[in-house]
Amino acid sequence: MSSRSDSNKADSKPARCAYCRREPVAAAFRPFCSAGCRSRDLNAWLSDRYVIPGGSDEDELSLTSPLDNGDEAG
Repeated sequence: MSSRSDSNKADSKPARCAYCRREPVAAAFRPFCSAGCRSRDLNAWLSDRYVIPGGSDEDELSLTSPLDNGDEAG
């Protein structure tokens, strides 16, 4: 049976940068190593380099709504 101190040694190692995988410079930038990596990651999201896959082929904002049936309101 392993002791609790063995698992704490593995947890005490600083996590690597989420963008460049280097060791972090300061805890203030977690999960990134620096402000530069934080900015580059944000830029990647804003320029659509990262994409979260959708669940269906239908566009969420389609031109017609299921409630549209051609009737005028009123």
